[in-house]
Amino acid sequence: MTAVGNNLSTNAFITMFGDEVTHIAQQKASKLQGAVRTVRGVVGSTYRFPILGKAGVIKNKNAKEDIDALSLMDINTSGSGVIEPNSGTFIGDGTGTAAADVDVMNHTKAEASLDNYSTGEYVDDFDALKTNVDLRSAYASSIAAAMSRAYDQVIIGALDTKRTSMTAITEATSGTVVRADLTKIHNALNAKDVPLNDRYLVVDSTTYGDILGDTNIVGNADGPLSQALATGILPNVLGFNIIMSNLLTANSTDFQCYAFHKDAVGMAIGKDITTMVNYVPQKLSTLIAAEFSAGSVVIDPTACVSIIV
Repeated sequence: MTAVGNNLSTNAFITMFGDEVTHIAQQKASKLQGAVRTVRGVVGSTYRFPILGKAGVIKNKNAKEDIDALSLMDINTSGSGVIEPNSGTFIGDGTGTAAADVDVMNHTKAEASLDNYSTGEYVDDFDALKTNVDLRSAYASSIAAAMSRAYDQVIIGALDTKRTSMTAITEATSGTVVRADLTKIHNALNAKDVPLNDRYLVVDSTTYGDILGDTNIVGNADGPLSQALATGILPNVLGFNIIMSNLLTANSTDFQCYAFHKDAVGMAIGKDITTMVNYVPQKLSTLIAAEFSAGSVVIDPTACVSIIV
């Protein structure tokens, strides 16, 4: 008589897995979620961010003279392209100035189109039975990471779309971003009167390493007391919150990086990232899924800088 125990190796589920699943290296959390102006609860397929141009003043207005409404100003006054001295957008003496030299106040909009994003995976009942690994939790974590990357890609896609409307800067030293480059980016935003707070710089991993390795930024004299040297994480540099992203658009030699003010880029969200776990009887499986609906747009290209590195 054959002992029952002799057949256990073929008839029983004896394969045991590690208690925790190791996820392949990947970006798991959104890096840009807090870097842009975000509006939630959007209803519909589009969302418009209102834009208001710069206001002006009238110098030495005549007594009892009517104030010209800024919104009614016509920059092509009399077809000459010259703004009249008493215009609400005029700032200066009484000789008039070319329309091209004045940022005329007007009412416009930047429109974000919302797209839907979804993903998911089935966990078969028997697959779950044959392993001690919590597949539901592992799949949910992986799917959430995919959603976070898609969220960032929406924002980067909006930046790419408006790239040609931004101030363009190319690194001074080929192949390396140094302090002089950061200063140039800083000055480009200053020239547009972009507020000094809430500035962000999104760079690829190589550029991030260049900045970290520039001793003019991260000084050796700081030694172990330097936060960047101790952690490898760059703090605020020249007013920029630096974000490293490997989702930036690249060709064979260059990466397209960006600097911008938080209010210059908008993210309209119809539905936040939502993860769902539902049992599907006809498949004898549990569906782990996630979805979100959102759209991004560059609201003010003048408060953005396009950087080729």
